[in-house]
Amino acid sequence: MARNLSLSTLRTIRIPRVWLVAGGGWVGRAMQILAQLAAVRIMTDSLGVSGYGAFAVLVSLNGWLILSDLCIATGLQNFVSQAKAAGSQVNDIVITAAVLSLAATCASLLLLLLAGPFLSRALLGNFSSLAQNEMLFAFYAVCLCIGASALGSIAYRVWFAEHRGYLSNLLPAVATVAGTMLLWLAARQDFAQPLTASVLAYYLPVAIIPLVALGMRIRDAARRGRFNGALVGPLLQRGFRFWIFGVLAAGVLQVDYIVMSQVLEEADIALYSIVARLFAMVLFMYSALLAALWPLCTEMASRRDWDSLIRAMRRYLLLGLAFAVLSGAVLLAINPWIMGLLSPALGIVVPGGIIVLMTVYVLIRIWTDTFAMVLQSMDDLRVLWIVTPVQSLLSIGLQTVGAQQFGLVGLICGLIACFVLTTAWALPYRVLHHVRSPLS
Repeated sequence: MARNLSLSTLRTIRIPRVWLVAGGGWVGRAMQILAQLAAVRIMTDSLGVSGYGAFAVLVSLNGWLILSDLCIATGLQNFVSQAKAAGSQVNDIVITAAVLSLAATCASLLLLLLAGPFLSRALLGNFSSLAQNEMLFAFYAVCLCIGASALGSIAYRVWFAEHRGYLSNLLPAVATVAGTMLLWLAARQDFAQPLTASVLAYYLPVAIIPLVALGMRIRDAARRGRFNGALVGPLLQRGFRFWIFGVLAAGVLQVDYIVMSQVLEEADIALYSIVARLFAMVLFMYSALLAALWPLCTEMASRRDWDSLIRAMRRYLLLGLAFAVLSGAVLLAINPWIMGLLSPALGIVVPGGIIVLMTVYVLIRIWTDTFAMVLQSMDDLRVLWIVTPVQSLLSIGLQTVGAQQFGLVGLICGLIACFVLTTAWALPYRVLHHVRSPLS
């Protein structure tokens, strides 16, 4: 009897969907973080300071290259969430979005390939150890791989909207682990262009796995759906709105390496890349939670359930801020050990001031990313369109001036300042406007 009661009790336990999705995200992100840290050790040993710095600059293009599908996948997520809330079928939406995304990605990649000779020299021209051919081929490799990944991300977005985001987090983790293993193998070969070989080894699984997932999702959708011309306009319109915001956001978050490649030394770029990867652990973990909350926020906003939305924001925001402070303290304490483990060939020890500044930056990012996610879940990008262009200009200007005057410390301070002066207060104000509006 007691055994039956125990089993019955266990069956009634329901893990909240957001924690299931976030839990899958944390497992996936933990796998990615460990693989990425291993990749740092492999590349610093095999490529040296100059090669690793060039790799870091190329990797920083990810934030720009994921825009190659015109953000149709991002807009699709909200379409699917809203259709799910209304009890409608989503197969036509998925198929139509996939066709549009394929066309947009191919057009974007063609333009990048044509501009490749100029862009590769502009980004990597200060790395003296690289020949022009290797600059170009490494640039092509990263563009093709991340562009393919952007197309395949449609499958991930659909899974998030269907509250199966644990799949959207675990598959990229598997891809990163596979890429690190291939990178380890490539580092033991005598390639004529080691940087290009490293980029291909690391990013091929990241490109192939989401494409396979998308193919399987389209196959299932094609059994009950079709391409719907009536959806083209709404998908393009919503996607373009996210794309505009994505370009502006990239002007804030994805210019640090571009500025460094023009202003700072190779050793500073390598140092910043390693420190940024360590602090990316915190943002990776929190972004998994935000991705899980996104469809729930869409549904709560659709119901005008503002009390539940604010409670969820407050709970997870406090959790993220506490985790960031704890992580910064731990990294400060184990700094010499962790740097000796990750990059003994470079002989780098991170100044304590850099760790403190990066902790402050991550705290601000957690704050602003939370409010930005809520606004995007409601398809309200108005304040982002207004504030982000100003923030983008401030980001470029303050980081450039800061780096020129004070080196790496100045660059990080410039990055922090562009948030404090704009989105750190504007986004919360806009969310409160929705909550307090009489129409809500």
